[in-house]
Amino acid sequence: MKFKRNLLSIAVLIGMVGLTGCNEETVNVSVTNPNISIPTTPIGPSISSDSVLKYVNTLIGTKGLGNVNPSPVMPEGMIQPSPDNYDPNGWNGKGSPSEYDPSNKYLSGFTMTHISGAGKGDLNDFAFLPYSEFNTDAPTMNKETETAEVGYYSIELVETGVKAELTATDRVAFQRFTFNKGGDRKVRIDLQHELLEQYGNHSRSIYYKRINDTTVAGARTSNEWGQWQTVFFVAEFSEPIMEENLYAKLASESKLTPVDATEIGLADYRGYAEHQVMPNEPEPDTSRLARRANDVMTHLNFGSGSAPITVKVAISGTSVEGAIKNLDADENDFNFDSVVTKNRKAWSEVLGDFELEGGKIADKTMFFTSLYRTFVAPFVYQDVDGKYRGMDGKVHQADDGFTNLSVYSMWDTFRASHPLKTIIDKDRSIDYARDLINKFKTGGVLPKWELHSDYTGEMVGYPAVSVIADIMVKHPEAFTQAEFELALNAADVSANFDESITNSWVPYKDAWSGDKRFTVMTRHGEYAEELGYVPANVKWNTGEGNKPAYVEGLKQDKYDELVNESVAYGLENAYYDWTIAQIAQLAGNDEMFDRYMKRSETFKNYFDYNPNYYGKMQGKDKQSLGATGFMRPLYQVSGSVDPVFANNMSNQCLDENLTLSIPEGKDYDWCKDRKNLIQGDSFWPYRAEHRGEDFTEGNPWQWTWFAPQNLNGLANVMAGEVIDRTDYTLPEQITDQGKAAFLANLNALFNADSNADTTQSHDMSGFIGQFVMGNEPDHHVPYLYNWTSEPWKTQEYVNQAMNEFYHPTQEGLIGNEDVGQMSAWFIMSALGFYQVTPADPTYTIGRPIFDKAVIPVGDNGSFTITSTNNSEENIYVKSATINGNELGENLSFNHSDLKDGGVLHFVMTNDKSQALKSN
Repeated sequence: MKFKRNLLSIAVLIGMVGLTGCNEETVNVSVTNPNISIPTTPIGPSISSDSVLKYVNTLIGTKGLGNVNPSPVMPEGMIQPSPDNYDPNGWNGKGSPSEYDPSNKYLSGFTMTHISGAGKGDLNDFAFLPYSEFNTDAPTMNKETETAEVGYYSIELVETGVKAELTATDRVAFQRFTFNKGGDRKVRIDLQHELLEQYGNHSRSIYYKRINDTTVAGARTSNEWGQWQTVFFVAEFSEPIMEENLYAKLASESKLTPVDATEIGLADYRGYAEHQVMPNEPEPDTSRLARRANDVMTHLNFGSGSAPITVKVAISGTSVEGAIKNLDADENDFNFDSVVTKNRKAWSEVLGDFELEGGKIADKTMFFTSLYRTFVAPFVYQDVDGKYRGMDGKVHQADDGFTNLSVYSMWDTFRASHPLKTIIDKDRSIDYARDLINKFKTGGVLPKWELHSDYTGEMVGYPAVSVIADIMVKHPEAFTQAEFELALNAADVSANFDESITNSWVPYKDAWSGDKRFTVMTRHGEYAEELGYVPANVKWNTGEGNKPAYVEGLKQDKYDELVNESVAYGLENAYYDWTIAQIAQLAGNDEMFDRYMKRSETFKNYFDYNPNYYGKMQGKDKQSLGATGFMRPLYQVSGSVDPVFANNMSNQCLDENLTLSIPEGKDYDWCKDRKNLIQGDSFWPYRAEHRGEDFTEGNPWQWTWFAPQNLNGLANVMAGEVIDRTDYTLPEQITDQGKAAFLANLNALFNADSNADTTQSHDMSGFIGQFVMGNEPDHHVPYLYNWTSEPWKTQEYVNQAMNEFYHPTQEGLIGNEDVGQMSAWFIMSALGFYQVTPADPTYTIGRPIFDKAVIPVGDNGSFTITSTNNSEENIYVKSATINGNELGENLSFNHSDLKDGGVLHFVMTNDKSQALKSN
C-alpha cells in the first residue's frame, strides 16, 4: 500500500466507508449508508460519525506500561509534537520532565520528537511552554478539557488559562496557544529538556539563534540511547517577538545565567571530533570548544492581545538550513485548522483501506488504534531536498526513489510488526530492507535499534537480518542479484565481531550499557561458532567476586565483559543466523548457507533435558506440570571438552517440589546470589532476570521457546533427542517422542505458577501461567499448539490474550507498545493468522474476532478473511480454507496465497470436540 499523498476532498473524507456490526454496542442511524454503525458514546465534534477515524483513540496505552503518547502525528511523520509531564520528585527530588502519563497532572512542555512506547527517556527535543505574567512553574493540566484525537491534541492549563492545541504535517508541527486570561502572551523554549536523567540522558551541545523578529532556530545533541543524537529546529511565530529573555550555560559553567545575545553555542557541533583527533576531521580547537553550550532557555514575549499565538516548528537531522527548507516547503501559512483536516485526510487514506464487519465496538477500536500505531514508525527521516543524516553522522543526498527512515525497534518489531507490513504495505517493506542495507553502507554495520540515524546497541543480537530476509523471501522479484549479495555481506559483517569496524567509534560509557561500541557488535556469535554455545562465564574476570567460586572467569579483555545474557543471545542469534542462511540461498551462496545453517542449530546445546528433576514442579492441582527441561546457561570449564550447566538458586531455598522456600534468616537475594552458589546447587526456571545476567527481560520458562527456525528440532531436544543434521535443505523430522514432549512442555508453560518469582522484571507482564504477553520473546508461543495434536489450545490462549490484555482504555496495553509490535500482534491475531517464523513465508491460524475483514495486499489487491458462525462464545475453528483449499501442515498457508489477494475462510463453533484437528 502506497500512501496516497494527493489530498482527497472534504467530501471524500466525510464519505469514508463505515463498518458494520451486529451487537448490543452499536446502533443504526439514518445516514447515506444505512449499514453504517456508530458507537453509542459521544464522538468528537470534528470527526465525522462515518469516518474510520472514530475508531482511533490516541490515549489507549498512555497510562501504565504502554508508554505511548497522544501526538497528532502524520502517518510516518518525521515530527511528533506531544505533551511531556513534569515529575516534581524526579532527578532525586530536584524535579524533572517526564514522559506523558494521563495520571500526571503537571506539564513541562510540548516537545517535538517522541518514541512510541519504548519506555526510555530519549528524543523529546525542544519543549515549548506557553504562559502569561511570570507563571513559569510547571502548570496543571485541566484533564476535563483534554482532547486527544487523530490529527489534533488540546489541553487547557489551569494557572495561566492558556489553551494549547497541537497538530502536524510530515515535517512541521503546529502549535496554537490561546491566552484566555489576558496579559502578555509568552512562550518559553527549553532546548535542554532532559528526560530520565538517571539513565544518562544529557545534552552534549545546544545551539540557539534568533533569526529575525518572528523566527528562532537551534539544535541539540544529546546522549542516552543514541550516543550523538542530533536534531535541528526552526520555529516561526504568527506575530513578532516583542521581547526576549535568553538564558544559557556554557559547558564549562555550572548554572544558567542571563545572556545578552541573539546566538549562543556551536551551530555545527561535530561530536567526538570536537574533543579528540579523529580521522578525516579537523583537529579539535579549544577556543571553538569554549563556546559550546549545554543548556539554553529562552522566554519570548509577544505582548498583549486577543489573537492566539501560532508557532510552526520544523525539524531536520542535517542542519538548521535543512529545517528552514522543510519549513519553507510548508504551504499552510498559519492555518491551523486546515492542517488538522489534511492530517486526518492522510490517516483516512491509510486506515480506510481496511474494512471490518462484526465484532464489538471495543474490538474495532483496538484494531484501528493498533493499526494507527504501526504507521507511526519507522518514519521518514530526510529533508524535503533529499538530504539525510547517515549512520556515520555525515549528511548524504538520497538517490531518486530512496527514502531514509528512522526509529527501528527491531528486537521487538521483527516478530510481528515488520511481517505485518510485508502483507499490508509491501512497497514500504521493500524500502525498509533497502534503507537498512544503506545504513550498513554508511555506518559499517547493520543497526539493531536505530534512533535518528544513530546506533544505540540496545537489546539482543542482530535483528535487522530478520527484517531484511522476511521481505526478500516473500518478494524476491523486487530485488536484484546485487542486492541479495549486498544484503548477505551486510548480514555476515553484522553477525561477527570485528574490532576493526568499531575501534574508531565513539567510546561512551554509562551505568547501563558499558561501552556502547561493543553492544552494537558483540562476541556472542564468535563463541557460538567456535564452541557451539556462548559460555556464561566469559563476562567475568578470573578473580571476580560476583561469580560462583567453583567457576573460572574467562574474561580476557573489555570486549568480553559485554558477552552477557548468554542464553538470550545464544538462542536469538541462532534464529538470526538461520535468516542469514535464507538470504545466502537467495544470493546463491551455498558455502554461506551451510555455515549459517550450522550456526542456527546451536540452540540445541542449551537445552537441559531432565524430566525427573523438572517433573517435580507442580501445578495448581498439585500434580506434576510435566516439564521435561529448559534452556539453561552453560559454563566453559578448563580441562573439560563439554560445558557444564549453570545453577541459579541455592538448594536451601527450594523444597522437594522446587517451590521457593526461603530459610529463616535468609532472603531471596541471598538465595540467588551467584557468589554464594556451589556446584551442587539447583537451577530454578522461575528465576527472572532483567538485563546483564543470562536471560533478557524474562526467565527460562519464556526463553525456552525461542527456536522458531526449527520447531521440530526443539521438540526433539525436549524429548532428549539431539539430531545432528547434515542436509540443511531438508527440515528436521519430528519424532513421536518429540511431539509428546513438545505438547507436555507447552501445557506446563501455560499452567505454571504466575507468581512464583515476585521480583520479576517490570517488562514481564500479562501472565497466563508463565507465558508472558507483555514482552516480545513469547509472542509466537500461543500459536505453537498448531504443531501439536491439540491445536484448539491456540484458539483458547490467543482469545484469552486478546480479551485480557488489550482494552480500549488508557491502561489498555499490557506491556510497552515498542514502536508497533504490541499492536501488530493484536492486529494479526484479530484477523485470525500469525507468522511464527519471520523469513519463513508461511502463516498459521488462530481465532478471528471479526465476521469479515478486508485488508490491502500487494499491488492494489485485497485479502479477505471471513468467519461463519462467529461470536464471543464460538472461539474454536471447526474448519478453515485458503482460497477454497485445505490448509497445509500445522494449519498453515503460504504468503503466495495472499500476496495478490485471496480469501481465508473460517467456520467457527463453541464445541471443542468439533475443533479442527492438526494435519
